[in-house]
Amino acid sequence: MLEGLFNSLVIEINSSYIKVVEGKKGKKVKVLKLNEMLINEQNNGVIDSLDEAAILNLMNKYMIENKVSKYNVNIVLSGLTNLLVREVVIPNIPKDKIYSMLKIEAPQYFPVNIDRYILDYKVLEVLREGKTKKLKLLVFAVPKNVIDQVISVVNKLNLKINKIDIEPNVLAKLSFKLGIGKDESAMVLNVEKNFLTAVIVKNNIVQLTKTYPHDLSELTDENLKIDDYKLNEINDNVVKLIEFYKIKEREELNKVYILGDKAKFLHLERVLPSKTGSDVLSIENLDFVDGAEDLNKFIVPVATFI
Repeated sequence: MLEGLFNSLVIEINSSYIKVVEGKKGKKVKVLKLNEMLINEQNNGVIDSLDEAAILNLMNKYMIENKVSKYNVNIVLSGLTNLLVREVVIPNIPKDKIYSMLKIEAPQYFPVNIDRYILDYKVLEVLREGKTKKLKLLVFAVPKNVIDQVISVVNKLNLKINKIDIEPNVLAKLSFKLGIGKDESAMVLNVEKNFLTAVIVKNNIVQLTKTYPHDLSELTDENLKIDDYKLNEINDNVVKLIEFYKIKEREELNKVYILGDKAKFLHLERVLPSKTGSDVLSIENLDFVDGAEDLNKFIVPVATFI
């Protein structure tokens, strides 16, 4: 009952930054406060581990200065290059038994020590093989050390957490809200200064996701120069992922939607149509959001309110 008295808080955590959005969810998301805090400007921006001390110092200072509530908090992890994603098929069992079954079946799908990962999943479909039914799952394996660090920070800040989410899930929810990938596969690209996350969605389900590290920190409205090698590498990664998906699934991918702080600098609309046949569209203004300026920097945490 206490949660309803407070605004919601979303904290997006990456190894190089924290983004905080305070707001209210109604017919529209009402954004009240936006803030970005740099943890380490020299960091490559992807999450292998977190600087707990730096996060604690920054968040303690932020909460004192802004007098935000510690109730009703959501956390989203972005830039997870070591996130593992696999399609897994298991027997058709009750929902409350799926996680235990996954722990048993996961080693044959993930060539890692699965005890070092936290598993999450979405049911893609029910497969029928004669009289037998099986579940086809999309399984996410998130490094346990990162989750443990987040929980440690949460406990020390005395936050009441609703959910710890991951960037690909948030991008999938945003896609559904915007009607992206409703009837055909589509890609969403979140381009930040230190990483690019690509998510291919169809019918509100993540079909494929991949995060690539890069360095676009020098790109600003005043400085539009980018090293050709960096640009070509980013473009090639996107092209290769699209072509891989098209071959794997035997279907076209006609639309790519781009968002994020550095999206406008890549000019993917000049590359992808000729190389992949995909049209490129920008996601900038969200009509379900009120009160947000400079939204490009905060689309992922704002979309967590959905």
